[in-house]
Amino acid sequence: MEIEKIKILVLGANGQLGQEFRYLASENKDIDFVFFGRDEVDICSEDDVLRIIDENKPNFVINCAAYTAVDKAEAEVDQCFSINRDACATITNVLNGKDIKLVHFSSDYVYNSYTGFPIKEDDNKNPQSVYATSKLEGENIIRASEVPALIIRTSWVVSSFGHNFVKTMKKLGAEREQLNVVNDQYGAPTYARHLAKSVIDIIMKVTENPSLEPHFNDTYNYANEGLITWYDLASQVMKLAELSCKVSPIPTSAYPTPASRPLWSVMSKQKIKHHFGIVIPHWYTAVKECMQEMK
Repeated sequence: MEIEKIKILVLGANGQLGQEFRYLASENKDIDFVFFGRDEVDICSEDDVLRIIDENKPNFVINCAAYTAVDKAEAEVDQCFSINRDACATITNVLNGKDIKLVHFSSDYVYNSYTGFPIKEDDNKNPQSVYATSKLEGENIIRASEVPALIIRTSWVVSSFGHNFVKTMKKLGAEREQLNVVNDQYGAPTYARHLAKSVIDIIMKVTENPSLEPHFNDTYNYANEGLITWYDLASQVMKLAELSCKVSPIPTSAYPTPASRPLWSVMSKQKIKHHFGIVIPHWYTAVKECMQEMK
């Protein structure tokens, strides 16, 4: 007797994380993936979301859709809140009462507090920008709903797809002799492929072992292991890309931006590792793999 496949519906399928799920879909024969980009579904329209849910009848919905232009968000407030907050209400309203689990991604920006220790999920929230506030309010809407939801807070997302810091540094490093990069913001990159693999792993484990369901319905941190600054990351990109561009460290105060950046985004991943037994690679491995994929 053939075992029924898990069906996963991915929203925001054309962003860097959504494209990583597309890439991994061919490797996971036990899962039937269906993908929707923003041109195919308006995630702020209940009619649109209900239509694709009824047509596809998924077991899980993975929401990769997000407004991530942190500085532009300070001017495009309505657009940012529409995607990062209001869409969460739309999706949960549609999923309420259905036997469907949700996976949603949030951000280290919701913390923005310095402890000197890796930040835990229940530490103080202190959003300091439009983007950060929209992400936290989106999380709160999901948690207040009846929908079982895995919420994952990530930092410094990088990928061979889409736009991100590693791709920007590689491009600028090939064009310029010298770059200034801040060296007083601490955190770790999240390689979107490692994150997507971990999410698929968690979905498989929860499906096979229903006793894990209470752990699924919770909020977790996820980033690659280790601690670096943006300067360290840029320097590593130049080294791995064999570029001669000199990277110079500068303080955040020398690089003003419309939106405030967290100075401390070092997150504890003990909770997600303990509950689901996943292994998270080190940031150096992540950046090396990501850059190999770019080639």
